[in-house]
Amino acid sequence: MRSPFKRNKKLKRESDFLEAEEILFNKEAVSRLKEEEELGRLEVPIGQWGLNAIFVCGVFILIFSLGLVAYLNFVKGKEYQQAAERNVLKSVPIIADRGLIFDNQNKTLVYNQEVFDLVFFPAYLPIDKAEREKVLKKIEDRPEIAAAFSEEDFQKGNPLDSVILQSNLSREEAIKWESYFGGYSAVQVIRQNLRQYVSPLTFSHILGYVGRVSAEDIQKNPLYDKLEKIGRAGIESFYEDNLRGQNGEIQIQRNAYMEILGQSIVKQPVAGNNLYLTIDSDLQEYSYNRLAQQIKGLGRERGGVVIISDPQSGKILSLISYPGYDINRLSRGLTVKEFESIKNSKLNPLFNRAVSGLYNPGSTIKPIMAIAALEESIIDPFQKIETHGYISIPNPYFPDQPSIFVDWRNNGTVDMQEAIARSSNVYFYIIGGGYENMVGLGIERIKNYLEKFQFNLVTGIDLPAEKIGNIPDEKTKNPWRIGDTYNVSIGQGDLLTTPIRLLTSLNVIANGGKILRPYLLDRIKDNNQRTIFQNETQIVKDNFLDAKNVEIVKKGMQKTVTSPLGTAHVLSDLPFSVGGKSGSAQTAANTKINALFYAFAPYDNPKISILILIEDVPEGSLNAIPVAKDILMWYYKNRGL
Repeated sequence: MRSPFKRNKKLKRESDFLEAEEILFNKEAVSRLKEEEELGRLEVPIGQWGLNAIFVCGVFILIFSLGLVAYLNFVKGKEYQQAAERNVLKSVPIIADRGLIFDNQNKTLVYNQEVFDLVFFPAYLPIDKAEREKVLKKIEDRPEIAAAFSEEDFQKGNPLDSVILQSNLSREEAIKWESYFGGYSAVQVIRQNLRQYVSPLTFSHILGYVGRVSAEDIQKNPLYDKLEKIGRAGIESFYEDNLRGQNGEIQIQRNAYMEILGQSIVKQPVAGNNLYLTIDSDLQEYSYNRLAQQIKGLGRERGGVVIISDPQSGKILSLISYPGYDINRLSRGLTVKEFESIKNSKLNPLFNRAVSGLYNPGSTIKPIMAIAALEESIIDPFQKIETHGYISIPNPYFPDQPSIFVDWRNNGTVDMQEAIARSSNVYFYIIGGGYENMVGLGIERIKNYLEKFQFNLVTGIDLPAEKIGNIPDEKTKNPWRIGDTYNVSIGQGDLLTTPIRLLTSLNVIANGGKILRPYLLDRIKDNNQRTIFQNETQIVKDNFLDAKNVEIVKKGMQKTVTSPLGTAHVLSDLPFSVGGKSGSAQTAANTKINALFYAFAPYDNPKISILILIEDVPEGSLNAIPVAKDILMWYYKNRGL
C-alpha cells in the first residue's frame, strides 16, 4: 500500500509553487489539480500593460479630483458660500422714514404715520412639504388676507416675489398677525410709513402723493425695494432722491428646515431729508378756498388756476390747480376701479393745469406785444390811434364781403398805455399785423419776441410734467393770412402757453427786465437738521430789453387799475398800488371763454405777482379780477406790502 505521505510528496514535486489558497485545499481538490492546470491557473497575471493602464487612470482621477476641489473652492467657493448663507440667513427690509415737508413758515405740510404691512415671502417657505402646507393653510383660513393671495397665481408666478397680504395695519393688528404666524419667516410684519397730508385737496398739485414701487421702477433703479413707496406726483416725485431715506435690514437665521432660530438688526434705517418750501400754506389755503368760492358761484364746477410768486426772486408762494384731489386717499392706496374713477373724471383733477395746461393767453399777451413794438420802433408809445370797435380788411375776391376784426368794445382814440389799460384789440391788431399805412410787426417778428420771452421753453419749475407752449408762424398754416397774425397779436389762434410760463414772462415787466426761474424748494435739511442745500434766485435771462420800453409798458399796466376806463379799475380802492392786465381767451371754436388776470403789487417795488385763470366762464376776465383783489388784500393784511 502506497503511503499518503509519498503521494503528497510526489504532488509537491510536480508543482514547485504552492499558492496560499492551496493550503486550504482538501484531498479531492488536490487530486483535480492537474485537470485545472490544463484549463489554466487560478489567477492570470495582467502583465506590464495592465499596470501602466491602472497607473494612468489613477493619475487622471487624482488630477481631476484635485482640479474639481480647486474649482469648487477657489472659483465657485464664494458663490456657493453666499448661496449657503442665503439658505440660512434671510433678510427683511426696514423701510426708512421719508423726509418731511414744511412751508416757508416752518409749518408741517406732511408727516409720517406709523403703519404696518403683512407680507408673504414665498422664498422663505419651509422645505418640509407638510410645514409648507401648514403656512398656506393659515393664509387661506383668514378671508381678510386670503383674497390677496392665490396659490394658483403663486405656482404660476415668480416664487421670489413678495405678496402684500394686508396693508396699513395698526400696531395692535400687527401684533395679532405676528402671533398668528409666529415661527414662520414666510410671513412677516413690515413697518411702513403712511404719508398724511395736512391739507390734501389744497396742496394736491404741489406735494403730489406716494405709491407702491412697481417692476418698472425697480428696472430703472435697482435700489428700490418692492415693499416701499415712492413719489408719484408733485414734490414727492420731483425730489424723490432727497425724501427717500436708506432702508435698514433685519437678518433672520434659519435651520435646514427653514425654522427660525433667531433674528437681528444688521443695518439701521436712515431717514430721508426734510424739504422747506417757498410756499406760504396760509396763503395757499385762502387762495384755494377763494377760487373754489368764485367757481361755485358760477353755478357748476370747472377748472381754474392760481399762481402767486415773488417777481423779484422767482419764489412761488402759492400754486393751485382746481379742482384738487385727495392725496391722502391715493397715498393710502386705491383699488384700480377707484383710481380709474378719479382719472376719468370730467374735470380731470389729477391734471396739473398750472404747469401742464396749454391755454390761449388772450389779452394778457398784449404787454409783451407792446414791448416788441417799442423795441422794433413800430410805433411811438404816445401816438394816438383811432379805433372804431373794429377794423375792416378788403376782400380782393369778394369786395362786398370784407373781413371784419372786432374789438370787445369801442375804445375810442388811444395811445399804447391806454390801449393796454382798456385792452383795445384794434390797437394791437394794427401794431401786430399792420393796417393801411402802418406796418406791423408781422408774424416772424412776433415769434422772435415770444421766443425772447421764452414761450418756446419750459420755465424749469421744480415740478414734473411741465409742458411747452406753441408759437405759430407761417410754416404752421398754409396759407397764412393777415387775420392769423391779428389773432396771435391778441393772444388767440394757435398761440398757446402754460400758466406758469405766462406768469414768469409777465414778471419780466414787474421786475424791470429779468427772466427768473420759478421754484418751490427753498432749502434741504438732513435728519440732523443741518442745511445741505440752499436755493438761490436764478436769473435765466437779463438785459435783453430796453429798460425805458419796459417802464412804458409797466405804466400802462398801472393804468389798467387807475384809469376809470381800465379793465381792472375795481382794484383802485386797494390801499396799495397795483399793476395788472386782464384777458378773455376764446376757445372751442369761440364757443367758450377763459378768464385771465395778471397783477403785481406794490407798483414801485413789487413783492407779489398773481395769475388767475378760470375756464369756461360767462363774462370773461370779470370773473377772475375779484379773486385777485381778495387775495391781494389778504396778503396785504397778513404779510404786508
